Amino acid sequence: MNKIISASLVAIFSTLSASTWAQAVTVEVVTYPNQRWHLNRLHASETETGWTISGRLNAHAVSHPPAGHIDVAAYGHDGQLLTETTTAYYPSILTPKMRKKGGLRFSAALNQALPTGTVVKVAFHPSEKPSDNTVEPVHTANIAR
Repeated sequence: MNKIISASLVAIFSTLSASTWAQAVTVEVVTYPNQRWHLNRLHASETETGWTISGRLNAHAVSHPPAGHIDVAAYGHDGQLLTETTTAYYPSILTPKMRKKGGLRFSAALNQALPTGTVVKVAFHPSEKPSDNTVEPVHTANIAR
């Protein structure tokens, strides 16, 4: 009986503390039709210089991820773009062990203070394979918009 009461109190206090420490930033995933890869375990944490957005890129099947990167864009409560960035994911192959652990990791730093009500959108941005004439693919647009 004592254990049940203790467990109930822990659950109540953790719920109350989670609501009082609610984050000022909400993280959303931008998806597209026929997307084989999905983003999960998204987390926003405040740092001394701004915010860090982290998460995992995963798939239902084990394979090499397509060439690409992660786009991150932050919007104010009024829908205005505040900042955007891109980041890479690692490692470069999704093994069965990595898939079970949640997928390939990524982390993006937003070196800017974000106001309360900010929505951060995250998207996987596949790149076309570069042709022999180009050395680096050009990043023309952040698709997390």
